[in-house]
Amino acid sequence: MRDLAAIAAVYSEIESGLTAQLAQAREAADTALIDRIAQKRRINDSAYFILAWGQLEAKINRVAELAVRNRRSSIRWEDRRAWDAHDPESMRAKFEDRAALVLDRLNVASDAYRRTIRYYGWRNGIAHGSQLATGIDVPVVIGDLYQIAGELRA
Repeated sequence: MRDLAAIAAVYSEIESGLTAQLAQAREAADTALIDRIAQKRRINDSAYFILAWGQLEAKINRVAELAVRNRRSSIRWEDRRAWDAHDPESMRAKFEDRAALVLDRLNVASDAYRRTIRYYGWRNGIAHGSQLATGIDVPVVIGDLYQIAGELRA
């Protein structure tokens, strides 16, 4: 998550410029320009969401690998038996399973696992070209990604 603050700062800078352009277009009552700026904002929101999401996904992958390594090193078979099924050198488990290794799926108080999986669905829709996200509040999402990262446990 080392680049998340820089990603947030650049997003904010670009969003401020688009907001200023939108204000000018509205003042000029230029509906075609308003539509083009709205499309630019959807693209910008989607692109920066993917960049921010990638920071959390990489962190989840690292923490999941560490969790597997830690649990597989136990001397007691009872402690490591389920963990032996995972290869820390090649974490090919589904993302949902990697997230479940490091986030409590049943923690309803924070609901970090469910939020993570929701964002993962957004990521898939955007990254695979099926949709541009609409209504993503990138600064709010980035704050949530920090909160989720704080709940990861190896």
